[in-house]
Amino acid sequence: MEGKRVSEKNYHSRLLDVSKKFDHVIEKLKSSYVDQKYRMHWAAWLLLSPVRDLAKVKDLQNGLLKFFNSSVGLSIIPFLSLGIGPMLFPGFEAPLYIKSLLAGATGYLFSIIFYFPMLINFNSDHFHIGAYRVFRNQEYNLFTSAFLDSENDFYFKGLYDYVTSSGEVYHLIDKRLGDFLQNERTEYKSEIKSLQDQLEKVNENTELITEKYDQFTGELIEERDELLRELEYLIQLLKDINMLLFRKFNGQFSTRDLNILSGFTLYEMRGDTLVRIEDVQTSAASPEKISLKDKKYANYGAVKVALDKEGKPYYNTPYPGRIIVSFRINMDNKVVWIYNFHGETSDDKIMKLLVDNGKIDSREIYRLVHALCLLSIDKDYLTKKEAVNK
Repeated sequence: MEGKRVSEKNYHSRLLDVSKKFDHVIEKLKSSYVDQKYRMHWAAWLLLSPVRDLAKVKDLQNGLLKFFNSSVGLSIIPFLSLGIGPMLFPGFEAPLYIKSLLAGATGYLFSIIFYFPMLINFNSDHFHIGAYRVFRNQEYNLFTSAFLDSENDFYFKGLYDYVTSSGEVYHLIDKRLGDFLQNERTEYKSEIKSLQDQLEKVNENTELITEKYDQFTGELIEERDELLRELEYLIQLLKDINMLLFRKFNGQFSTRDLNILSGFTLYEMRGDTLVRIEDVQTSAASPEKISLKDKKYANYGAVKVALDKEGKPYYNTPYPGRIIVSFRINMDNKVVWIYNFHGETSDDKIMKLLVDNGKIDSREIYRLVHALCLLSIDKDYLTKKEAVNK
């Protein structure tokens, strides 16, 4: 109990010290706040500061040291400068009165620099609440909101007297402070929870965006790899064509050289029969002759394209892992060849260039083979065949 009384006494004495330091500041603010509408602008107030101090020159009788330590000493700087102006600008060619006026203006502005801090000093006669509001805005707002009450009677001395006479104020402050802290704690927890929820949502969106980005880049890489593979197939195909062209130039090119992508069989349609004229790099299991009317050959791709005059290719898988691609070649109006690619379904080159119709149009590959077939025969071949068919 004794400790509590000592603590309360310390609080009282501290409040008394605060009242001694702040009450005169509050009084200054209140009086200036009331008079500010009648007082000139702070800038004009600053410029006229030396003029106001001229009225105090009579204080010389109180001693030169006190005089120069006060703001009154600043007020005579412009006049001193005015008097010694010619000596301040020895190299400046101008009339004497111009030098004096220039020196006086310089001295005046010099004194203004020292007057400026006085405008926001509570203990100065030059204090101006307008300047204080501009240059000490945070303090001004704090003081005016805290001390300039509507009754205009708040002072720390009155608070000291009130606290001294009633101990209930301590409990009231403690209770309000506790309520305030509790409310702040509750609000902070709510804000933290909201931020956590937003952060989780951002993380979810980030994961979704990352997943879509990875999927998109994966698709791009896959498409790029597919393009590179097909480009490699195309380069190899060009090499094979170059070789065939050289063989053609050297007179060694024949139908046996038509295996540009895989092994193949080549049939010529003679009436209702397909007659094999080439079988290169296959198992040689293809029949020499195929009757278009024989039902056991009805599912052969060669038979289907022979009977279909539209020229569409036909894909046949005689057994798992094996594929035969057949298409019809019209050598002229009467001679028809059936070209059959023999390959594996695992051969990506055949599947991309002939079946899947990838980046390179498969029709162009068929047109290429058609052209090579035309190049593979003698120029008199079709004329001789036409004579035989007649």
